[in-house]
Amino acid sequence: MIWEPAAPERSELEKNREYRDMRNEQFLMHGIDRDGMTSFVVDKAEPLPGRVLDIGTGRGFTAVELARRGAGVTTIDMSEETLKSAYLHSIDSGVAERIEFHLADGGDLPFDEGSFEVVIMINVLHHLENPAAVLPEIARVLMPGGRLIVSDFTDKGFDILEEIHRKEGRRHDRHAGETIDGLAARLDDVGMKCVCRDRRFHQLVMVAEKN
Repeated sequence: MIWEPAAPERSELEKNREYRDMRNEQFLMHGIDRDGMTSFVVDKAEPLPGRVLDIGTGRGFTAVELARRGAGVTTIDMSEETLKSAYLHSIDSGVAERIEFHLADGGDLPFDEGSFEVVIMINVLHHLENPAAVLPEIARVLMPGGRLIVSDFTDKGFDILEEIHRKEGRRHDRHAGETIDGLAARLDDVGMKCVCRDRRFHQLVMVAEKN
């Protein structure tokens, strides 16, 4: 369903901005440039079409970067908390009107067949509890000739994440499910093919096309 938040207070925007800047600084100190990482992966989606689906909104880095580049973005997440943070980030960045937020599951996308020219998914694979359901749904909502851009952390990237969380007394949950290589091996089953692989910013990236 479309998620429509209430208009935020100024204090909410400031608090969200401060938290985002603090986390970016933490990651940068450990060798991960989150803005550079996002830009690197989104570059693979260029030239951007009119409408892009972003799976796994998180804090909104991908959706905001896509919107900054002129795309109309539909983004989904299963957490209202992260959708709210992403919405605040989009207001802060002046692109909220270009992003449509949905509370939805990647394994059951609430969109018609062939709705999007591009689907992008950054650092989501390792969070999926049922990865087998997501790829067929992506293929369904992509139009023929449409592209999937998907990335996840390298082993070194995961080590850095785990170190950051450990210092905070937390754990970074990583499901044993899908990987970039595993996803690539199943593309043919859903009428897709890999056209590009790349690696930078502690990210493994794959670009695939629907036949």
